[in-house]
Amino acid sequence: MNDTEPDIWAPEPAEYALVREEIRRAPRLFALCELDRDDEWELTEGRVFAWGLAFGDRAEVVSTDGRGRGSFCSPTRAAEIFAHTAEVRLVYP
Repeated sequence: MNDTEPDIWAPEPAEYALVREEIRRAPRLFALCELDRDDEWELTEGRVFAWGLAFGDRAEVVSTDGRGRGSFCSPTRAAEIFAHTAEVRLVYP
């Protein structure tokens, strides 16, 4: 470990109890994936086109290339919006 890397905290039970509820409310990671199909509707390709964090009251999304960003009321709503132009799936890794 070098001087620029933070130490990873290994809390004692009493220390962890102080922050446990906040840690449980941490944002949840999700991916928005696009699927491609051929004329016979067979799956030919799939890719992650955006990553997101789901907070209790919103979802923040950023494209994999980092150039596109958006805020949505939920991960499901983000997937619904993008599904207007492609076959999109919401995935929680």
